[in-house]
Amino acid sequence: MNKPAALASLQDMDSDSKLHALEYYHKLPSSVKRRIRALKKLQHETVMIDATFYRELFELEMKYDTKHQEVFNRRRLIVTGEKEPNDDECDWPNEEKELENITLALKNICVKEGNNIDESIRGIPDFWFFVLKNAPLVNEMIQPNDEPILKCLEDVKCILVSGEEPGFYLEFHFKENDYFSDKCLTKRYFFSYQPSDDAPLEYEGPEIVRAKGCAINWKPGKNVTVTLVKKVQKHKGRGEKRTITKAIKQDSFFNFFDPPVYDLTSDLDEETEDLLEADFKIGQAMREGLIPRAVLYFTGEALEPEYDDECEDEDMEDDDEESNESDDDNVQQLGSSGGQKGKKKRGPHPTNGAKDTEKPECEQQ
Repeated sequence: MNKPAALASLQDMDSDSKLHALEYYHKLPSSVKRRIRALKKLQHETVMIDATFYRELFELEMKYDTKHQEVFNRRRLIVTGEKEPNDDECDWPNEEKELENITLALKNICVKEGNNIDESIRGIPDFWFFVLKNAPLVNEMIQPNDEPILKCLEDVKCILVSGEEPGFYLEFHFKENDYFSDKCLTKRYFFSYQPSDDAPLEYEGPEIVRAKGCAINWKPGKNVTVTLVKKVQKHKGRGEKRTITKAIKQDSFFNFFDPPVYDLTSDLDEETEDLLEADFKIGQAMREGLIPRAVLYFTGEALEPEYDDECEDEDMEDDDEESNESDDDNVQQLGSSGGQKGKKKRGPHPTNGAKDTEKPECEQQ
């Protein structure tokens, strides 16, 4: 099936349906339209009830935050090698036969190549590096120059924030490294629980409305977010030459900590809106999927294919007929729960941490 053509067809159908509905509505008598306005006002009441519900749900999740953080702290101790799990803590059944076969095959390769297991290895080396590399959306941001830095990453946390400006922090904890002096890099996302003024009846839950990064204290010559270019300038009158060094921004995972700054009261240009949409989507996916399910991203078990919503039935029919062919258009799912796609992310709050007050953007060593 030609997917672009099918998608265009569906969009045309949606447009036609909307036009037919609007045409029917405008032909209604004024008395009926008056009653519909009353229904919309009732709909707005349900929206305000939903807004209260989501805020109270957030407070309920924060109630269980301590238990989640205790578990995540035990995970950190094992990853960093500060604690060696005992037999009881390792007693988890491996139900995936395929994974067992892969593990056995890898062991056989190691034996054939004469590789010995290094018993001196502590913890799980490069755990968070591989979690990020295996995570859709996130892995697209990682450049070769980022990799040695991300291998210094010891923990990633999500800290929920209540109060007048609810939201969450993403905390990236690094061991001492040759690139920057910061011990912790943070990214703050802010929620809005209120329906928007321009489309209140479209409210589907809390949404991310803005993000705030932190300054990174790069060591001299180690900033991977810029490349230095030398240019020779010549004075028009005197003919004198001088060499200047210009910093040009380049792709890097660490641009994640420098999101676009914009005025909430002004309209956004298309490029900024696209950047914010991607940033909000990544931040939400990290707190919903990557952080709480990190071990499954490390092993690759969390990478489940997801069929496109459009044309799903017909795709499934094609798969039945040609079961040996793969579908390159399948989308890898990062988040563990659903929600609206787009610039502002809606949906329930997983419990990954809680904090009531602002904190310094970056912790120094």
